[in-house]
Amino acid sequence: MDLSTLSVVSPAGRTTLAGNASYLVGRARGADIVVGDGRVSRHHLVLEPIADGWHVRDISANGLWQDGRRIRGTTLRLGEVRLRLGAVDGPEVVLSPWQVEPPWQVEPPRPSEAVTGATATRPAAGAVAHACRRRHPLRPGTLRLGRSYDNDISVADLLASRHHAELLVDADAVEVIDLGSANGTFVNGQRVERAPIGQRDVIAIGHHLYQLEDDALVEYVDSGDVALEAQDLSVWAGAKQLMHDLTFRLPGRSLLGVVGPSGAGKSTLLNALTGFRPADTGSVLYNGLDLYAEYDELRRRIGYVPQADPLHAQLTVREALEYGAELRFPADTTAQERRARVQEVIGELGLTAHAGTPVSRLSGGQKKRTSVALELLTRPSLLFLDEPTSGLDPANDQSVMETLKGLAHGGGPGSADESGRTVIVVTHSVLFLDLCDYILVLAPGGHVAYFGPSDGALSFFGKKDFREFAAVFRELENTPGTEMAARFRASEYFVPSAVVAPVARKAPAELPGVRQQPVVAQLVTLTRRYLRVVLADPSYLRMIIAFPFLLGIIPRVIPAPDGLKSLPDAPNPDAMKVLVVLVLCACFMGMANSVREIVKERDIYRRERTIGLSRTAYLGSKIIVLTGITALQCAIFTLIGLAGRTPPDASLLGSPLIECLVAVIVAALASMMIGLLVSTLADNVDKIMPILVLVTMAQLVLSGGLVSLSGRLVMEQVAWIAPARWGFAALASTDDLNEVSKLGNEVLRTDPADRLWEHSADAWLLDIVLGVGLAGAALALTSVLLRRLDPRMSRPTTRPVSAVSTSVPVEPRPDPPVRGTAGR
Repeated sequence: MDLSTLSVVSPAGRTTLAGNASYLVGRARGADIVVGDGRVSRHHLVLEPIADGWHVRDISANGLWQDGRRIRGTTLRLGEVRLRLGAVDGPEVVLSPWQVEPPWQVEPPRPSEAVTGATATRPAAGAVAHACRRRHPLRPGTLRLGRSYDNDISVADLLASRHHAELLVDADAVEVIDLGSANGTFVNGQRVERAPIGQRDVIAIGHHLYQLEDDALVEYVDSGDVALEAQDLSVWAGAKQLMHDLTFRLPGRSLLGVVGPSGAGKSTLLNALTGFRPADTGSVLYNGLDLYAEYDELRRRIGYVPQADPLHAQLTVREALEYGAELRFPADTTAQERRARVQEVIGELGLTAHAGTPVSRLSGGQKKRTSVALELLTRPSLLFLDEPTSGLDPANDQSVMETLKGLAHGGGPGSADESGRTVIVVTHSVLFLDLCDYILVLAPGGHVAYFGPSDGALSFFGKKDFREFAAVFRELENTPGTEMAARFRASEYFVPSAVVAPVARKAPAELPGVRQQPVVAQLVTLTRRYLRVVLADPSYLRMIIAFPFLLGIIPRVIPAPDGLKSLPDAPNPDAMKVLVVLVLCACFMGMANSVREIVKERDIYRRERTIGLSRTAYLGSKIIVLTGITALQCAIFTLIGLAGRTPPDASLLGSPLIECLVAVIVAALASMMIGLLVSTLADNVDKIMPILVLVTMAQLVLSGGLVSLSGRLVMEQVAWIAPARWGFAALASTDDLNEVSKLGNEVLRTDPADRLWEHSADAWLLDIVLGVGLAGAALALTSVLLRRLDPRMSRPTTRPVSAVSTSVPVEPRPDPPVRGTAGR
């Protein structure tokens, strides 16, 4: 028998293929075998000759089916095989004389073929395309699930806690109890602490899904082959509609490039698909599951890489990933488990040679791969990237896109992850769009100008290659979005499907915060990371070391006799100058230490908040490290500035030098807190320095040493918010400046005495307490304003829309799988 030829029988008739080329089967006019059926993709499958037979590769949106099961590909030998295109009841293709070898991936039956009562069922409730891993017989008593091997059911997933949940089994019922796990236990998409489990109900722990079937618990694993479907997404900003009824369906393990001119709604679409800013109307389906309704469970399977790399430039690649692993995985994961996963990801992204290189020394492409590596730590099934090639040269641009294609298809060179995932990339770069499996082109206003295979985009827009594709952006900018959408719907590239009525829901209940680790554990990790960032930056380290020594010299150049408070017959005219300079330098140093710390990490903070970062732990780590640095600087600075020049008597603590040091530290720390507040308000590092200078000059005036504040309405009250006011008042109390100003026959200051300067324990203590209170108020306000940077994860109020949408649906699809409803 001749193995080099293949006979294909399809609705188009019988065709004999020679074994010297690959052949395309699909609905497109240019396919080698054209099957004109709405359930068939334009490019549905490829027939490729191999050494001893033929290989069938599915490239469709709606699948290749055999005996009620979806297959992703197969190798054909002697014999005959019958395949269905697009659905179990789709058009049939018969291939002969070959027979099928064991398929390399099989999907479970469609829900329409396994129905119990009125509820469609599917293994693991249709959550993902996956295969059954194990079947665990249930016995009366308690079964514990978790990552540790001492559990009755071991969950091999770093998102699972060591002891995650328990099943209570008796003759009449099964109940699940969460054991205080880091990432939660979910039943039918809802987080539970304790819940009954009925037949076909699904328990989700990380990527592992467990379905109760008769007297056993059947385990499935999210393999990453996730189809993503957007149904009639619309978004408004006030009265302006940013996205118009956008619909598309993306098959699993594929790379989608989203392109379009500025203002086309690319970022709006990305926020809607990730759930960061849900659409006002419409829905997003994660393999048939409503992403918005079950977001609390599904968000752990979504990775997001922002345009700005969320990396500390001072850390090495390995350090950045190890700290990222500590924040993403439960606190009970061991250092060995985390290091093993980090090493896997480093190998998968081709970063082995750069593992010990600081991020600041990486090329643009290497930095972007490191950012992707952070997301791959948790093995996301969906990976979104916002402008990953922005600012890269063509070589790095191509490298990044090739990496993303390998991540989508899985099993790349050196990859430890063969499952692949669905990848969506928003990009302005058009040079390497041919590497994408599909392209979504948006017109201004969020209209779909094209969706389909990448090669189809060229012919649709009349271009020969993607180097000419930039001209398409000009056309999109000059043509109304409604016109571009209508042009696409009227073309042969548009595949209509059943009209979908948009879903207009009420805003869902507020999602519980994601918390991978307890606050204390996060605080320890973040403090260690922050210290490592400081120590890894030699220039910054040199600056904070030199700062107190240089500033300490400034008070020394002001002449003053020993003891700022002079003898009665020799008043010290320079005492006030010395103290004003001292407190002003302390306030400047404290604020300079902190004013850049939050604004420079905005992108890092926002991304880590979505994966469970505690706001308390984040601010706490900043305060711990900055307080240590600032207090040490103040000690050096004060000793240099006041050595041998302290007043003879203390107000409260018995040592004038200690009182002066406490006053300087309080003023510096309160200014440090105000610096954090300013850093929260600023949106750009470049705006920080003018604000620093302005606040420092204001403190000079409001300190009370340069201009008297006693009895001055408004100015005296405004000075309460200036740390220099309380720091200088405490120093003046220790030095008794009210008395120094009127010693002897010489009047040094004609202003009225300041009651806060009194040389008494009560006055000094009041100044210190109010300074500490100001620091606490600034910190509380910083914590409140930091919420503005948090990603929005609640659905806005919906708007009335028409009952039927005529948007841009694409490939026809099988009935979406649904979860079992028993036990809800």
